[in-house]
Amino acid sequence: MIPAKEMETGNDCSWSSARAFVSSGLRNDRRLLRGAVYPVIAAFLLASPLAAKAQEKPIEIGVLALGPRNLPDWRCGNETPRLAAAEPRRETMPFYVQGLLDELEKLKYVDNRPDNAGKPGRRFVVDLRMGTLPEVRSFAREFVRKPVDVIVAVATVAVRVAQEETRDRPIPILMTGVSEPVGEGFVQSLARPGGFITGVSHQQVQGSGKRVELFKEILPRLQRMITIRMLGYSVSEKSMVEIRAAADRLKIDILDWTVTSRAELKAVLAKVRRETADGIMILPDSLIISNIDLVLETSLEQGVPTFGLQDFMADWGAIGAYGPSTYQAGGRVARYVDKISKGAKPGDLPVEPIDPTLVVNLKAAACLGVPLPLTVLQQADRVIR
Repeated sequence: MIPAKEMETGNDCSWSSARAFVSSGLRNDRRLLRGAVYPVIAAFLLASPLAAKAQEKPIEIGVLALGPRNLPDWRCGNETPRLAAAEPRRETMPFYVQGLLDELEKLKYVDNRPDNAGKPGRRFVVDLRMGTLPEVRSFAREFVRKPVDVIVAVATVAVRVAQEETRDRPIPILMTGVSEPVGEGFVQSLARPGGFITGVSHQQVQGSGKRVELFKEILPRLQRMITIRMLGYSVSEKSMVEIRAAADRLKIDILDWTVTSRAELKAVLAKVRRETADGIMILPDSLIISNIDLVLETSLEQGVPTFGLQDFMADWGAIGAYGPSTYQAGGRVARYVDKISKGAKPGDLPVEPIDPTLVVNLKAAACLGVPLPLTVLQQADRVIR
């Protein structure tokens, strides 16, 4: 229903004049009400900006990501695991999607669900698609066929697929989880992206050395550190340059393992023991991040702390994580959606970096027998208890 206040502020036709016309019609001829007044009122209401807005097609946002990730089992040391027959729990609402939804709500957008009927605001629909790389490509083609209004692509691999599949039918692409958008050829520059791609830059490579320093501050005994990555993946290889430089300064030996699949990752993690290494460092690597459950379960079971690069990793069992918040990134992407829905061109919207945050997990630290130094707690943006 349109509030009276809104209906009393028209330009060419005001609600008060329509009401006067109705009264006049009732006095002169009641048949006029059926024959003329109703059409006039209907035309007036349809001309109302609010009514027109309510009839707009919902904005459709297609989200592309590798996954879904399995949620790690929380198992401290030799605690009894869940029954082997139980189905693994899957990630259904990633942090970046939750951030996107929450910020859209703050911007007065309304999820186009039946229970939101009558709620004022611009409607939107999120179509979340997570899968293997071939599945992500298939999903991207579906988004082009529909077509969706905006594609949100999570991580370099998904952005590349979206870019390739929309070449002939351009759709605005909002990226997140990308460390080097210019180097990857997604945008011409951060200030003036050009083309149809913009979004947020996570700067995950650039924080790699800082993560080693923080890990050493948490674990003064850190002397042997495991890194696991896909061979030939440019983002993790660049990250290793910073990690090695920081490790050399801090006199930390690196055990650098490479894998090509979940099965290979499971096999190398079977070698992890306290005698093998003092800690595990997560790199900005799509394969490892997609299978982070295996790393975190091994970490807690074998008593070898893990340090991550995204906030959710600490929530899931890493002793700490330093890097861009995926939740905040989702919120920032929502603002791009708002601007594009109002007519802005993606190529004119600068790419914005997400500031890194430090999250530490006291529960994981207690499980691993690691006292978190006060200096680290004082630096933390969030502490999980």
